[in-house]
Amino acid sequence: MSTYVVTCSRCGTANRIPADKEGKKGRCGSCHGDLLPLYYRPVPLTDVTFDAFIKGYAGPVLAEFWAPWCPHCREFEATVVKVAGILAGTAVVVQVNTQENHILANRFDIKGIPALLLLKQGKIVDRLSGAQSSDAVISWFRRHR
Repeated sequence: MSTYVVTCSRCGTANRIPADKEGKKGRCGSCHGDLLPLYYRPVPLTDVTFDAFIKGYAGPVLAEFWAPWCPHCREFEATVVKVAGILAGTAVVVQVNTQENHILANRFDIKGIPALLLLKQGKIVDRLSGAQSSDAVISWFRRHR
């Protein structure tokens, strides 16, 4: 079974979390503090589910805005999945289908897709437009830590 490392924000201890615990909160093995829930795959969110999910996740969020008819979005899909795996335990990657979720697309002023937003505590930290490589997305994310 695959495991992922979730670093405790309180004491810095690296904790191994099994993949089957995806989406569940854990406790640090050293200080017993709360760990970020592990998400190693993108989480699809909607106009209805977005705010509650973001409010309940204490770490950084990469929100990808996309549409099924967009060829660049389809190209970018594999990168988004890869980035979710790389950032597992550090951040969560969420996906918003702009065709079905107009309220969120308007709220975040999405003019072109694919678009990535980096959110911290629900606030936009930065934007990245267009299909990018996984290395470019990871570098962009790490610049804003």
